[in-house]
Amino acid sequence: MKYNEELEKRFGAKLAYIRKSKKLSQIKLAELVDMNFNYIGQIERGEANVTIKTIKKLADALEVDVIKLFDFSF
Repeated sequence: MKYNEELEKRFGAKLAYIRKSKKLSQIKLAELVDMNFNYIGQIERGEANVTIKTIKKLADALEVDVIKLFDFSF
């Protein structure tokens, strides 16, 4: 697996972990960031390469620092 693919999968797994810990559905998170819930699913599965702007929106919606989304020790 390429490094970028591994990073995308880890990022997506962490996003899903935090979202679930906040008891948010993909649909609710998508509403909070004004995105399609299918895109949230793609991110969580590591299928989407997200921009820094999108990462910031997700972090804000989840009420966490951006760096928390990159802390893969969970």
